Amino acid sequence: MSSVWLNPSSANAASMARASAPSVERTERPAPPAPARETQTDNSSYWSISTTMRAGSLSMGSVQEASEIAAAQTDTAALGLEQATEMVARMQQKLVFAKAVGADRDAINNDIAQMKADLGALVEDSSFNGENWLKVEAGGRPKVTSVLASVTAAANGDLSINMVDFDTAKSTLVSRQEARDGMLTRAYAGTTMGGTPYNYFVMDAQPQVPNEPGAREIRIDSRTTSDEIDGMISTLNRVLIDMVGAGGEVNMLRGQVTGSDLLTTGLQGEGEPALSRLVDPELNEQDARLSAEKVQQQLRASALNMANVSMTSWLKL
Repeated sequence: MSSVWLNPSSANAASMARASAPSVERTERPAPPAPARETQTDNSSYWSISTTMRAGSLSMGSVQEASEIAAAQTDTAALGLEQATEMVARMQQKLVFAKAVGADRDAINNDIAQMKADLGALVEDSSFNGENWLKVEAGGRPKVTSVLASVTAAANGDLSINMVDFDTAKSTLVSRQEARDGMLTRAYAGTTMGGTPYNYFVMDAQPQVPNEPGAREIRIDSRTTSDEIDGMISTLNRVLIDMVGAGGEVNMLRGQVTGSDLLTTGLQGEGEPALSRLVDPELNEQDARLSAEKVQQQLRASALNMANVSMTSWLKL
């Protein structure tokens, strides 16, 4: 004779476990919303707004990239001009030392020659993204270049990109085409305070169009007179004035570009969290619902196991 025992606890737990499975399945594969009830995400305007914001964010990212390139270009030119100005100032100081009685002018001239070589290397290195605002190659001329200065956004999402022009003739130090185009290669003619005429240039870059006849490169030896050195010092003083002015022009442009870079970075940073909050809530809500259903299923399975263990123990008795 056999007996069939019905464990109410096991039956209830099994029923609960069976009921939880469809809930998890529905959560993992949600049914399309009922036509009668339109939620926020069913509205085409909702997705239109989020799509527009995402496109605007991408546009702002492109603007920021262009702004960063412009900032790097102006930084490179400004730093090159600053270092070159310091070198020319030290060269002028060397010439002042050369006027002293008993000065070793040959040794001083070697120092000046080394400074010229360093100036040439510095100008060559002041290049970014294929552009060098401090140098003109043979066959070229100083040009007007445009960089991003500011960005304005309209209420409808349109972006207005404002560019600013910069004439590299203001910053060219070395020209291998026409010597007169570079501050270090052009000749400066004048008369010293002592009444001595002079006509000197700092360095010879072997330009296609050299300086006028009579112009001489700055160099000294034991036969160089004190009046000639005065003319060289006056030349370097004029070169320094031009270089300081060029540094001011580039730094003014640098300030405009850097301000634009900070603005676009801030605007893009503000837009991303808002966009994330707008597009992602539905996904986050579904993930939370799925996790809750799975936990509920696990609890019901545990209850069934506990009921089965209890029944087995009772049958043994």
